[in-house]
Amino acid sequence: MVEYLPRSAWNARPPNGGPGNLTASSVAGTVIHWPGTGSTSVIHSKAAVASALRGWQDYHMDSRGWSDIAYQIAVDQAGRAWTLRGLRTQSGANGNSELNERYGAILLVLVTGEQPTAAMKATTRGVIADFRRIFPRGTAIRPHSAVRPDGTDCPGDAARAAIARGEFTPGHSEDDDMTPAQMQELKNFIEARTQAYALWTHRQLRRDLSAVVKAYALDIKNYERQTDAADAARAAAAVWATAPKSLQVDGAPEQPEAPDPNVDPAPEFPADLEPFPPVDTSASAEPAEQPAQ
Repeated sequence: MVEYLPRSAWNARPPNGGPGNLTASSVAGTVIHWPGTGSTSVIHSKAAVASALRGWQDYHMDSRGWSDIAYQIAVDQAGRAWTLRGLRTQSGANGNSELNERYGAILLVLVTGEQPTAAMKATTRGVIADFRRIFPRGTAIRPHSAVRPDGTDCPGDAARAAIARGEFTPGHSEDDDMTPAQMQELKNFIEARTQAYALWTHRQLRRDLSAVVKAYALDIKNYERQTDAADAARAAAAVWATAPKSLQVDGAPEQPEAPDPNVDPAPEFPADLEPFPPVDTSASAEPAEQPAQ
């Protein structure tokens, strides 16, 4: 949004009547002007611009007999916008009444051989955007030399070239003015960053996927372990449920008595077992019958 310095900022004289406001249905666009001083002495400081505006107003009113300074808005090299007649008031700068009814008039505070700064162009774009909001049909941007019937060098070669390049058109950005080499460099940079990001994303996804797979495998093992334990418990319960009563105590197997490790167990023998049976030692004992050879 453009901030406009008021007329009091340059100590303007009050207008002497005037043509009144523009009619929206008649407005075709904006005309760009310069003061055409013929001098190369720059007008940059706020005080210098204010002084120049007062001088041009005096010339237009006192020498030309016009009602006020001819232009609607002035824009200086620092990007300041100065209210002259104002955007709604018809200008007296374009060449004749018909042109003044069809076009607004913006004054660029430039001197001979001076290039418009980025600040001047940016503010001028903002002023034209404001003008278009008031007069939606007023989309044209013309140098004064393109509309004045008698011909003129206004607004100078530098401003005329800037108009042709669209540098005063709302929406234009100085960043768009790139050489082919700069465009290629930007393209290479974007491609390199895109490839690097794709590689980083691929690696990150692989790490994330590996972690998911490991976690899933661990979950499966835990599930199987829990399932096996539950199945084993159910199988044991089924076995004990069908076991003989002698093996069950209230449904549970009898537990053998634990032996005393300090006492040697006594051997148990059958009651009719002779520990030392008699041995026959007589020589007359007949040998056992040998089997036939």
